[in-house]
Amino acid sequence: MEKEVPTEAKEINSENNIEEVLSKEEEKSVPEVTKEAESGNKPNSSNAGGEVTEEKILEVLSEVYDPEIPIDIVNLGLIYGIDIQGGIVVISMTMTSPGCPASTQIAGESKLVVEEIPGVESVDIDIVWDPPWDPSKMSEEAQQSMGL
Repeated sequence: MEKEVPTEAKEINSENNIEEVLSKEEEKSVPEVTKEAESGNKPNSSNAGGEVTEEKILEVLSEVYDPEIPIDIVNLGLIYGIDIQGGIVVISMTMTSPGCPASTQIAGESKLVVEEIPGVESVDIDIVWDPPWDPSKMSEEAQQSMGL
């Protein structure tokens, strides 16, 4: 009794079709781009969803972690200030050191999570170095988890 070979396997075994199969697989794994994504419009860029508050912003920022330290950036004490003018948000934050290799990643993730809050129209991240960060800026819980 001969076993049935799936069509994909037959195509892969044919040298002429390898590129075609790979191309089909790539098409399957690429998410469909919506018109909103193509135009750069975010679903949350309208004020549908209510008032933007510092509490909501801190809540979503607590989901962003410094990849080198297992503590979120809020409890790490990296957020120095949040200014909200309608749907425009400016976050003043610092990094654990001026040479922090993850600074671009942390700032980028922070911007992305805050942009997802209903009512937020734009987010600016202002990296500041004064006052310099030190472990005393961490929450008590974070200090305990770090053994300080």
